[in-house]
Amino acid sequence: MRAVVVRSPGPADSLEAVELPDPSPGPDELTVEVAYAGVGFVDTLFRSGAFGLPTPFTPGIEVTGHVREVGPGVAGFRPGQPVAALLNDFGRGMRAGGYAEVAVAHAAMTTRLPDGADLARVAAVLVNGVTAWLALRDLARLDVRDDVLVLGASGGLGGITGRLAAIHPARRVIAVAASPGKRLSDATWTDVVHGADLGSAVRELTDGRGVDVVIDPVGGELRTRAYDQLAPFGRLVMLGNASGRDTAIPGDSLWLGTRQVLGLSLGGVAHLIPRRVGAALTALVDLVHRGVLREPAPAILPLDRVAEVHRALEDRTAPAKTVLAVR
Repeated sequence: MRAVVVRSPGPADSLEAVELPDPSPGPDELTVEVAYAGVGFVDTLFRSGAFGLPTPFTPGIEVTGHVREVGPGVAGFRPGQPVAALLNDFGRGMRAGGYAEVAVAHAAMTTRLPDGADLARVAAVLVNGVTAWLALRDLARLDVRDDVLVLGASGGLGGITGRLAAIHPARRVIAVAASPGKRLSDATWTDVVHGADLGSAVRELTDGRGVDVVIDPVGGELRTRAYDQLAPFGRLVMLGNASGRDTAIPGDSLWLGTRQVLGLSLGGVAHLIPRRVGAALTALVDLVHRGVLREPAPAILPLDRVAEVHRALEDRTAPAKTVLAVR
């Protein structure tokens, strides 16, 4: 099979197209003939060595395609079925492998797709969408009376989290733009505020009460300012640290303010909760297929242009989502 591998961590040019033997599924696994593989910023971190994955490896943690073969103990799947799968259950052993014509997935983190499903559009939402689903439902316990503040709203994870919150629905979904010049035209947002005046803007919008939920993939000083705007019983959910600055939140402020700080690293826990991840995956795919969750159409590029996609992600010039056409 054709695949892209990283033999040693490095820049985008370290992504190398090779021929590899077709893999076979083990117990509770299946193989997928990959049609599309999603590309996210986390893939650039894997490639550059930020997470210390053993080499050589094939990146790619979200795919759509068709079942090729099912392993021992797998029920409910048959060859030829269209499916979507997450490949980020790293605690079970090395996974990933999406940038290839055939990928191995755990059956519990794979879901069947309806005939006629848009495989490219589905592949574009898997990692960010499941992360957002678990953050809003399992951690934030989103309520229809909640006001939600989303940091990094122009990014892929922030954007889909806001759209999921809007259809839940939350009472108010507030986007935080990086600067006054940043435009967010998505109808998801009831309000758009700017990071520089976040505190005063939130106080005005909520009559001084504060917000119930903060979604934070950004970290740094913006995290601290957003945390300060939590209402009593408010929940801040950390989904990343794009700023690279891990700011401390004093324990006494949690106690005195009656607030909660929660975190979610999907790749860090997926192997411990595969069925919960699989249930979220199934629900998410259903929303996308039925048009309830309206995500922007992804850019589609062939597998051999993967280095170009990685460079664009690192330069912050990439579209909201790109998927690789593998077959």
